[in-house]
Amino acid sequence: MKQDLERKIVYSDFKKALYIINENRERYTDAKKNELDVMKVKILTEFGLYDEAFKLSQNLLDNPQIKEDQKLKIHVERALIYEINDDHKSCYSELQKAEAIFLKHPEFKVKNYTNFLIRKSSYYRVNGFSKKAYELALHAKKYAQSVNDKVNMPVVELILGLGNRKTNSESELRHYNRALYLYKQLNHYEAVISMFSNLSYYYFRKKEYKIANIYIDSAITISSKSNVLDYKANVFEIKSDILEKQNKADSALYYYKIASELYRKYSGEQKDLKIKELETAYNFDKEKAEKQLLKKDIRSTRVLNTTLFISILVLAFFTWKIKKNERKIEIQKQKISENNITLKANVEEKQFLVQELNHRVKNNLAVILSLIDFQKDQAKNENYKSIFDDLHQRIKTITIAHEFYTYSVNYNDNDLIEVTNYINKIIESHQNSALRNFKYVNEIECIFFNVDKILSLGLLVNELVTNSIKHAKSGDVQLVIHLKLRKTNNEVELSYSDNGTVFNFENNNNSLGLLIIEGMVKQLKGNYTREKANYKIVFPHVGT
Repeated sequence: MKQDLERKIVYSDFKKALYIINENRERYTDAKKNELDVMKVKILTEFGLYDEAFKLSQNLLDNPQIKEDQKLKIHVERALIYEINDDHKSCYSELQKAEAIFLKHPEFKVKNYTNFLIRKSSYYRVNGFSKKAYELALHAKKYAQSVNDKVNMPVVELILGLGNRKTNSESELRHYNRALYLYKQLNHYEAVISMFSNLSYYYFRKKEYKIANIYIDSAITISSKSNVLDYKANVFEIKSDILEKQNKADSALYYYKIASELYRKYSGEQKDLKIKELETAYNFDKEKAEKQLLKKDIRSTRVLNTTLFISILVLAFFTWKIKKNERKIEIQKQKISENNITLKANVEEKQFLVQELNHRVKNNLAVILSLIDFQKDQAKNENYKSIFDDLHQRIKTITIAHEFYTYSVNYNDNDLIEVTNYINKIIESHQNSALRNFKYVNEIECIFFNVDKILSLGLLVNELVTNSIKHAKSGDVQLVIHLKLRKTNNEVELSYSDNGTVFNFENNNNSLGLLIIEGMVKQLKGNYTREKANYKIVFPHVGT
């Protein structure tokens, strides 16, 4: 059964694997239960049930019977959970603990070291250390080849492709194709679907929509073999985006509806699994309490077993107490069951409303963008088209912010967004849509803002970039935009400049772009100085 479970996990058949574990766990000894629970931590993480996965991992680490190789797997999986939840300090701590186990037990490397290097490379890539991340990915590839690790080798190729995304397009494509080939060799349908999607998105970014369409159609063809709903939803979403770029609005809407329905089913699947895990956790706590009570009974019986008379009295006492506790437990179980039903209905209602709000906000923004594009296509005046382009980019900036911030019953208003990826997405949007090519140089520190502040910052950066693209005169030299963002004490300093030699926009103080810049600076409660196209903006930032 263990081999069957490991195979199902490798091939992303997480739903069946979780069912097998939950149905069979109680048949085994504590040591074997630990093995099943270690695999279950990974499955719960893949399902996006991070709270449940983290709680189970903590119970395992607190268990004195846990083995060192099991600890190693748990620390690597916890590093992934922390990375997903943007707790970079804790993520690095878990990686250090795993590395300490490798130093003490080098024999664990053969089966686990490639995956560890993949996780470590991902940590550095997410935190902006792309060079270090790429070196670790190369090290992972070399090690996987040395131990013939066929399972992790395609993952390494995928990471190497991601590492070349902004530096070497040809190398990125080569690694993607290599990963696809290796996944096909393993008959890993889920991964093949994912790689077709990656290759489609690669050509989508290059605006080669015909080739992108071929790859995404290949993914759709074999998607019927997939049991992972969010993988399938992503395929149809990319198909919709491609058709939208080809001005096939009706077809794009058709595939978008399929993607939305799959995402809805995936959310429902997560909700059902969450409820089942709550029931499993309750049974686990009950079992633990009963074991502790039994140990207490045994110790008490041994102490009081000096005479037969006292032993009988003690036995009678504990028999009565056990029956009383069992009655209490049954009453508590009934109450908990009733509370679970009420809680489930409450969570379902709130989650449905939040999801509806999320979908409607994103759908409405997408509709607005489409309407702007249609209106632009009907406009004959070039000035009007330029105005529509500016409006499209401003709303796109707001849309990107919503992509980074997920409203859910599990979140609160104090959730933060990291600024680097958000600003890079805004710049990438300009690079994809602007008729004028430009180079982007950034020195952005890892800073977190709430959604209101980061939206104002995003609109501010959008206007600065738009001004540079329109008005910076750089002659025959390629336009270069430089953006620096750093935090000092409780203030954030934004420095923005381009290599334009003439700035025609300077004297037009009534420009909407300048009004928006001044408005966003005011919204950030900051101030700015400007010399031609060079801006220095300072605003307060209170740490959380």
